[in-house]
Order: sequence, then C-alpha cells, then structure tokens
Amino acid sequence: MFMLTVAITSLSGGQGKTTVSLFFGRKIASLGYYTLMVDADPQHNLTTYLGVELQPNQPTLLECLKKSVALEEGIYPKVIFNPGKPDTRL
Repeated sequence: MFMLTVAITSLSGGQGKTTVSLFFGRKIASLGYYTLMVDADPQHNLTTYLGVELQPNQPTLLECLKKSVALEEGIYPKVIFNPGKPDTRL
C-alpha cells in the first residue's frame, strides 16, 4: 500500500495553511484515497471546518502533545462519506 505524507507549514499566520489543507485533503479523498487530516493549530479552524464542534476546555492535540491528557481524549474522528463513492473518507 502506498502512503504519502504532506505537511503544510509556515511560521507566520495568514498564509492560507488551513485553506490549502482543507481543499487539498478533500481533493485527495475525492480521488478515492483514504485521507487523514491532523489539525495542530491551537485555534483548531480545520477541525471546525470539518464539522467537529469543540466545547471550551475540550482537549485538543496540543494537550495530547503536552501529555496533559491521554491521546484518545484529544482525537475526534470525523468520517464524511463522498456520496459518489460510498467507501471514500473525506
């Protein structure tokens, strides 16, 4: 099985990292590939755009990396099925 890892990074804000990540991830998923998007931004905008509503003080990846919560507490799986391809995760 072929696996490709893509990281979209920049040290400054306002560069479009979240937007590029969202559209790139969705495009790859629409081509039939299983796609995992990880939101490491403390503002968690990608998470929100993918339809996961976090409550105030709800743990995120940041707390997992700091080891203040268990990994399972900061991961929120969201599976969106592409209507054209029922097995495709978006």
